[in-house]
Amino acid sequence: MLVCLFTILLFMIARKIHLTWPSPLLNPVLICIALISVLLLISGVSYDKYFQASMPIDWFLEPAVVALAFPLYQQYAYIKPVFMLLLMCTFAGISCSTVIAYTLCTLFNANDVLMSTMMALSVTTPITLLITESLGGLPSVAAAMVILIGVFGGVFGIYILTRLKISQPQAKGIALGVSCHAIGTAAAMEHHPLAGAFASAAMILSALISAFWVPVLFTILNHLNI
Repeated sequence: MLVCLFTILLFMIARKIHLTWPSPLLNPVLICIALISVLLLISGVSYDKYFQASMPIDWFLEPAVVALAFPLYQQYAYIKPVFMLLLMCTFAGISCSTVIAYTLCTLFNANDVLMSTMMALSVTTPITLLITESLGGLPSVAAAMVILIGVFGGVFGIYILTRLKISQPQAKGIALGVSCHAIGTAAAMEHHPLAGAFASAAMILSALISAFWVPVLFTILNHLNI
């Protein structure tokens, strides 16, 4: 219990720092990951022991993901008229991500297992694990990559999109929801309510589309490569 309280306190302090000095490098998730990693290395405590001690926090992960549907409900009136466009954008994002990953793996002569591992990274971790396992990849590596992508998007996503002159919160939300999963969606929520709602919708649609489309697309790409 003390470990859980310490972790929560650490996140609250990190969030306070981020609100005081709103910089991409001071993202609360990034700060917590860095500090906890350093503390574990200094103390000599293994990650497995820390994970077991902080298990109550992990139990709230799924309810927290479900709670992302609340801003979706709040902004439903804005999403309904453009739902088909949102669906097409999400489909395009998942397809582009898979094709780019396949192309890079081909260019760098990645083996079949690594290539299968890289195919489903634009989706939340539980779906990634299922798809990767079905394709014959390494779920643990895929999960690590998804988390890294989520953290990167949560830290730099809004900044990059703003620098690219993308001003509409809806567009920012879709981009973060498709590519950066729950962490990106959380960042979108802090940025703007509309961005959070569209990010939630895009993340949910990404999970549904990826589960059915990525294995099919991977098979098509393999066939074309032959």
